[in-house]
Amino acid sequence: MAPGPLRGRSEPMARALAVLRAARSHGYGGVLLVSGPPGIGKTALLTEICRQAAALRVRVAAGKCDPIEQVWPGAPILALLRDGRTPLACADEYAECTRAVSQPLLLAERVASILETAAAGAPVLLAVDDVQWVDRTSRFLVRTLMSRLIGLPVVWVLAGRDDLGAELARHDLAAVEQLRLAPLSGPDLVELARDRLGRAPDERTLRFLHAAGGNPFLATQIIDGLARAEPDSTPAEFTAAIAQRLAQLPEAARDLVALVAVAGRPLPMSDVVALTGQQLERAVADATEAGLIVATGQSLTVRHDLVGEAVHAAIGPRVVRALHRQFANHYLTITGEPLIAASHARAAATSGDVDSARILIAAAEQLTDVTAGELAALAFRTVRPAQPQWLELSRRCLPVLSRTQRTAEAMSVADLILARADPELAGEIETEAARALWSAGRLRELIVRTERALHQGAPNRAVAARLRAARALASARLEPGDIAAATAAAAIEEARATGDHEALTLAVQAAGWAAKNEARHETALGFFRELRSLTGVSCLAEEVTELQFLDRYDHAHALLDQARSESATLAPALHGAQMWQDLNLGRLDDADAGARAQAELGRELGNAMDILGALIMRISVALIRGETETAAKYLRDAEDLTDTDDEIRRPGLAVMRGWLAASRGDLTAAIETLEPILSGATRSCGYGPLWPCWMGLFYDVGSLAGAEAFIQETVTVAELIADRNPGIAVFEGIGLNLRGRSKGDPVLIDRSAGILATSQRPLLRGLGADTHGRALLAAGRRAEAVAQLDRAWDEYHQAGARPYRAAVQRLLREIGVRRPRWTAATPKASSGPASLTQTEHRVATLIAAGHTNKTAAMELGVSISTIGTHLRTAFAKLGVRSRVQLANVLRDNDQRSAIPTSAVPALTDRRLGR
Repeated sequence: MAPGPLRGRSEPMARALAVLRAARSHGYGGVLLVSGPPGIGKTALLTEICRQAAALRVRVAAGKCDPIEQVWPGAPILALLRDGRTPLACADEYAECTRAVSQPLLLAERVASILETAAAGAPVLLAVDDVQWVDRTSRFLVRTLMSRLIGLPVVWVLAGRDDLGAELARHDLAAVEQLRLAPLSGPDLVELARDRLGRAPDERTLRFLHAAGGNPFLATQIIDGLARAEPDSTPAEFTAAIAQRLAQLPEAARDLVALVAVAGRPLPMSDVVALTGQQLERAVADATEAGLIVATGQSLTVRHDLVGEAVHAAIGPRVVRALHRQFANHYLTITGEPLIAASHARAAATSGDVDSARILIAAAEQLTDVTAGELAALAFRTVRPAQPQWLELSRRCLPVLSRTQRTAEAMSVADLILARADPELAGEIETEAARALWSAGRLRELIVRTERALHQGAPNRAVAARLRAARALASARLEPGDIAAATAAAAIEEARATGDHEALTLAVQAAGWAAKNEARHETALGFFRELRSLTGVSCLAEEVTELQFLDRYDHAHALLDQARSESATLAPALHGAQMWQDLNLGRLDDADAGARAQAELGRELGNAMDILGALIMRISVALIRGETETAAKYLRDAEDLTDTDDEIRRPGLAVMRGWLAASRGDLTAAIETLEPILSGATRSCGYGPLWPCWMGLFYDVGSLAGAEAFIQETVTVAELIADRNPGIAVFEGIGLNLRGRSKGDPVLIDRSAGILATSQRPLLRGLGADTHGRALLAAGRRAEAVAQLDRAWDEYHQAGARPYRAAVQRLLREIGVRRPRWTAATPKASSGPASLTQTEHRVATLIAAGHTNKTAAMELGVSISTIGTHLRTAFAKLGVRSRVQLANVLRDNDQRSAIPTSAVPALTDRRLGR
């Protein structure tokens, strides 16, 4: 029967067409969210939207999620790139994307670049059906791509049974149309029946249509069933009707329908032949004629999800599991697709199913995201300890659980293995357990376990060396600096003597952390460079951080650029290093934008450590800007992150809490919060006063509170750090600055200002000029003092440090100084071109001039995600929805301001393919 026109959907279709026409005519992007219960017509509406889009000369790429491919990261989004006669990506570009599935950030950047290029030529429609089955990586990709492609004529259509699509589309500037499909009305059902029957439905048909409850799919099945039935027969309830149709088929067709239903995705005929061992042309024809499956090209699929569910119910769970197991074996051993095999194995797995457990762990070992940990955990639960394969499979599960930070499960597996292990294996297991405990910050437990294993006797020198190196790594975060350094040195010597690479890697990492926590940054840099060579990576975040401590920001920038050039985006640890680079160099907009991007990534991928680091950065930026309540909000969010170990959370949050208290004027609370952090600094510290960015803060808090002991302790720590880092301007200058201020010694303060003036960090340059100016003013040298205070004002203003700038400005006013530029430093407007920060204006200008996000990032030396964050903010402030509008707003503003417009050419409709 011919399907006929789409009935009862004129209103949602009109809204969808409005979005498509806006993309075509004005370059707007948009999101269409189609939702409703099974069978309500979501797929039919999505298909019609795609057809209408093609008629409007919009490039269309369509795909769908399914429960089987949930284990394959990003599969539905990757499929969009090769859909249609003229795919959005060429074969080489697609291959590059598939190789990046284990790195979500890199994958997002590669897909975004392809889509950005496509949208520059013509509007693009991206349609994804059945988003209720979207995998975690695809969810992250959709959110990231919507944000990254802002201002481009890209329209998304997301269809699903629930409101997950709304969660996927959640970002500030998306033009979202919610298309919630209601049941069809009685007249619509009558027209539907007329379309399929070729005549008006009789009373009997109308009676059964009423029972469909407005569900178009059920109504269609009833109509088709009535058309085939004997005149006096009555269609049964839907599931029973499907079971009846299945039972009436020949055995080969019946088995084929069951196979296709359990496949859970379009099943290629080549797989059907391999799985059944026979050609099934007749069976395909019978099953298709019965309306249970659909043949599309060389693939078979069930007619509708509801049909698949009904077939599952008809054949029973035992047969379903057996077919899943057959699929798992086929995809693992015949086609070599362990990820699809794992999905079937997961559905088939029951306690004691060793074959399924092998498939699950084989897939987990090939993945690097959280899915790997889920599969490894299920594999471990599937096999029984009494089975001979238990030990082998458990040993394979442990490292996967460890690297995916499923610490509790990793330790449970380790302990169960140790209960059954011989001494030689025990040492290896404890080493793997140590990695899991280090990642989780459970350092005391790490030391206790490694010492116990060593006391029991390691089976050989290599295992003993690994255990001592792991213990040294934990000691680097817990023990006084000299003890931690000595422990690490001994571990390195032992590892070199045994020639064990794993032991040496752990020991060198321990030595680097011990040196860093003692603020011996040249030494730490040497160890981290050696660690880089041992691990084989091209850029290590710890190395970049040490270069920043040493005021070698140009070199840190070079390494970050190298990392970007090699992978197009930064790994999370390097992304964190980039945030601190931006903060220290006074690029607060970029630091905050990077933190927003990292927090979003952490939420999407479930990494609490990424979220914590991002929130600490956002608190720091807010307090430098004087946005106290904003900082308080971020601090509350950070304190709610209970998934991270307290030993990791406490020091950083204590510094933020003390800084916030001081900003609110509660100096007593600030001292009480910061004192415990400061008191441990002369031994070692993983976070806090040994960071040069906090030393001036600690001193100022102590000075305002009149806490002399706190001040002297701060000065002692600053001078200790300077002694450990001779010739490094940032440390030497701060040490002299604080000692000079504590003694009231203008000579020391003058020397410190000269040294800090050579730093690349504007806030430290401002600190030097600020304190020097105040000292000169106290000495009665007004003209020189004003020159220094003007310099401090400029440094603070350039960095956006409003409270510091305001304090200098007040002092200058008190001595009768006025400056015209102070008027220009008044708060910006909240909207319009004048509201853009300098960085936002640079980004907007580049994008308006035709740059892509990627080329703009290269031009400005920041990450692509940072460009996207600035662009979203600029769009919101300017009230624009397309890059055409952005260019025109900037051009008009430049004309009004008499600024040359050559940097912002007008964009024509040709940019949109018209």
